[in-house]
Order: sequence, then structure tokens, then C-alpha cells
Amino acid sequence: MDWLSPVSGLVGALVGAGVSYLATHQAQAKALADARQARLQAKQDQAVTTLAAAFGELHQHVRSVPADYGPGMSDEEAAALTAARKTWDEQLQDHIAPARLAIGVIRDSKVRHRLKEAMNLLEVWDSGLVYAFHGRSRVWVLRGVISHAVDCVGAWQREEPLPEPNGAFTEARESLAIKRDEWEAIAEAEEEERQRRRAQRTSTASPPPSPAE
Repeated sequence: MDWLSPVSGLVGALVGAGVSYLATHQAQAKALADARQARLQAKQDQAVTTLAAAFGELHQHVRSVPADYGPGMSDEEAAALTAARKTWDEQLQDHIAPARLAIGVIRDSKVRHRLKEAMNLLEVWDSGLVYAFHGRSRVWVLRGVISHAVDCVGAWQREEPLPEPNGAFTEARESLAIKRDEWEAIAEAEEEERQRRRAQRTSTASPPPSPAE
């Protein structure tokens, strides 16, 4: 039949167009996926570069961590030490800030969590790591925390499991856990005291009950 020829040609053309569209769509999707992967990898590479610089600066900075207040210190010496500690801490936070931004880009959640923990430990050096500092060099503790962060980034780059925390990191982590328990207990005690005083004021302000007739 003569009408079969044009119908067959039309079907063939439609099938060919469909195959061509599908192939084009797949190629475009792959190109987009490749471009996205390239962007993500570039961000990871930039994060590693930023962390390397930040960790190097942190290692250098913690060498000069101020000492604690000592017995027999004069008012002038205490004031000077307070100012030095404040300045040192401000510089520490300046070094931590770019590291935190870079850590937020890292896609591996375990690595990201461990590095955030390391930055948290450094940030609370003055109030949270007092037990880790007891009988130990402050430089040893702080540099140990940074060294563990560096080791974690290296293991991640090599696609290896995260290393176990070193002694300094473990001591700092345990110290902060104890201090957080203490802070929580203090907050609860203060809240109970506020409630007690509030109840006392309410009781004092309330008129006495009328005598029964």
C-alpha cells in the first residue's frame, strides 16, 4: 500500500527525533553534573588551602598564650595580664574565623564535626580548658588540639578514617565536658534561687487571709 511509506517515514523521523532529544538531554545533564562536581571540588580545594593557612597561624599564635594569674601578683601586674589576655584572645578569634568558614564548606559530616569541635575547644581556652591546663603546658594542650585538626584534614584528603584524638585533644574535650556540667549546675541553682525569691516576694505582697466568721 502506498500510504504505508509516508507513515513509516513519519514514525522513523519521530523516533529519530526522540532519540536525538534524549541523547542531547542526557549530554546536557551530564555536563551540568560535571560542572557542579567541578565547582564542589574547587570549593573543597579552597577550603583545604584556607585551613592550612589558618592552622599554621594558630600554631604560631598559641606559642605565646598568656599565663594564668599567679599568687602575689600586684594590681598593676594583674591589670597588664588581663589586657594581654584580652588582646591575645581577640587575635585567636581572628585566626579561628576563616577556619570556621572553610570548615562549613567541607562536605564530609564527620570531618566537619570534628574540626568544629577543635575550634570550639580553642575558643573556650580561658574558661573551658582549665582542667586540661592543670599541671600541663598551655602551649602543649592548644597545639595538640590544632595538630589533631590537621591530622583529620590529612586523613580526609587521603580518604582514610579519622584518627583517634591525641592526648591533648582528649584532655581538652574532657575538661570542657566537666566545665559544661558545672555551668549547667550553676545555672540550675541560680534559677532555683530566682524562683525562691520570686515566691517569697509574692508571698510577702499577698494580703493575709480574712479571719473566718
